Amino acid sequence: MTAETPSGNAVLDANLSALRSRSTTLAELVAAAEPYPLEAVVARSGEPTARAAGAWLHSRYDPRAEGDRVAAEAVAGGASILLFLGMGLGYAASAAVALGAAVCVVETDASWLAAALRLVDLSELIASPRCSIVLCPRGRGLTEYLGDAAPRSIEVIENKAAMAAFPEAAEALRAQAASYRKRDEINAATLKRFGRLWVRNLASNLRRAALSPGVSAIAGGFSGLPAIVLAAGPSLDDIAESLPALAERCVVVCVDTALRSALRYGVTPDFVVVVDPQYWNARHLDRCLADGAILVSEAAVWPSVLRAEAWRPGGRTVLCSSIYPLGAYVESRLGQAKGRLGAGGSVSTTAWDFARTLGCSPIYMAGLDLSFPGGRTHARASLFEQRALSSGDRLRPAAHAAFEAMRGGRPFTAKANDGSEVVSDERLSLYASWFSGNAAMHPEARTVNLSPRGLAIDGLAASGPEEALASAPARDRIRSRLRSAVAAIDAATLADPSAAERVIDDLVAELSRIAGLAERAVAIARGAARLGSGGDLAPALAELSALDEAVLGSDAKAVVGFIVDAAAVVKAGPASGSLERTAELYGAIAESARWHAERLSVASAAK
Repeated sequence: MTAETPSGNAVLDANLSALRSRSTTLAELVAAAEPYPLEAVVARSGEPTARAAGAWLHSRYDPRAEGDRVAAEAVAGGASILLFLGMGLGYAASAAVALGAAVCVVETDASWLAAALRLVDLSELIASPRCSIVLCPRGRGLTEYLGDAAPRSIEVIENKAAMAAFPEAAEALRAQAASYRKRDEINAATLKRFGRLWVRNLASNLRRAALSPGVSAIAGGFSGLPAIVLAAGPSLDDIAESLPALAERCVVVCVDTALRSALRYGVTPDFVVVVDPQYWNARHLDRCLADGAILVSEAAVWPSVLRAEAWRPGGRTVLCSSIYPLGAYVESRLGQAKGRLGAGGSVSTTAWDFARTLGCSPIYMAGLDLSFPGGRTHARASLFEQRALSSGDRLRPAAHAAFEAMRGGRPFTAKANDGSEVVSDERLSLYASWFSGNAAMHPEARTVNLSPRGLAIDGLAASGPEEALASAPARDRIRSRLRSAVAAIDAATLADPSAAERVIDDLVAELSRIAGLAERAVAIARGAARLGSGGDLAPALAELSALDEAVLGSDAKAVVGFIVDAAAVVKAGPASGSLERTAELYGAIAESARWHAERLSVASAAK
């Protein structure tokens, strides 16, 4: 940033040039926009500041020092992305980038950027690969950005004066950020509980996954055909009699939890989607027979899912790109682009996105309740429902399991598709937000929810099965497309097994190197901490800085960091000083790197 308020258009030209290198479209919008009437003022420190409708964007005394303080506090939280709702004149965002943070500047109107970019030179911030600038007209689009960026956590920094200029848009942005942060909390708890399970599964599956084709091999292969996605909500039972007729007219995409129901109702799915890594999700396939079904899965699933083919003789397997760093690392090194599918936290979100990827439209959702109609949690034939029934007794009946499920997710009442009230919860409402946002992003994949008692979802039409049943049977066309899909899967280019082995061996070596660097950093930090404030800390700090660069420069850093909660380590670390906290953090990094290397080595020995 410049140290004084500039005159003329030189600053704007520099900013637009930097913006053009990142987004020509955004640069053109800003260049054409009428600048918002900001009142430029020189602060006592000599730095530029400004007012909007009488409200100060920054300190009138020292805006740069204020921005440095805000950035330092935000960065200390350890979030993956700092989300600036309103950049103001960019002091805090620039300081955060200088501290090494990833930031996203969110503006609701191009006129604001047009004004700010005339006042201060932000070309360095704009050009930084650690900075994204997102324009959300009327506050729309933040959910979609966050869905694509998929940060593990966000920290929201709001410029209140900037947001006050567009109050309705600001409310929409706050709501979207709050929704994502709720998902953050759930994801953090899930990672803490299951992170190591996912890595263990990945380590066991990497070689098989490397030799499996991706969903990209059949993308668009069913365009022009409708699809029905079978989820395992209670309302799936309500259309049981119609399912065979619907299967004659639609490509059938079935989630793992609904497979038993589909087979019980006489429908063999064309595709079965299994992406949950837990053991009990693998058990949904027990004693099922789905001749020729194509498995759609992910490299982190329970290993038996990818090994067992007895339940689908003649079937094939396609994998989506891994959302986990270990899987993504190996895929990248092998040059594999399996094809990304949405991961909204529920297998039904992935199944919908797979149907969309196939090119299907409309997409009918069956059993997508995202609520507890009639106090039930799943369709009657699902494994969850059957386990509850079989384990119930006089003192703890099966209905108790449904009650516990509803009570555990912060339940609330909401509007159902038929206008009645239904009980949902925070977790299910996040899935609903995912569907709403992605349906808006993909209007070509018209989606109809067949659950009248399910949670009403913005952007999804709701009806009974009559619309789908009114269309002409298409099973012969579907069978023809399935034969073509099988041929495409069989013809897909796969990784060389020896190349996969080399990538995994190289990764084990790199993880061991990171562990050694981290252990060295622990020793240095603890030794320096013992010296106290009276000792010469310069040599130790210089070596720690070099070790920081070496670890952060590794291509495997995301693999190691997956199960390291840096923010929690910093917050829970000893209060005696930053060197002790540095030791704690590097201790966690070393442990993670050693553990990953060990899991990969064990899987290699067992192959």
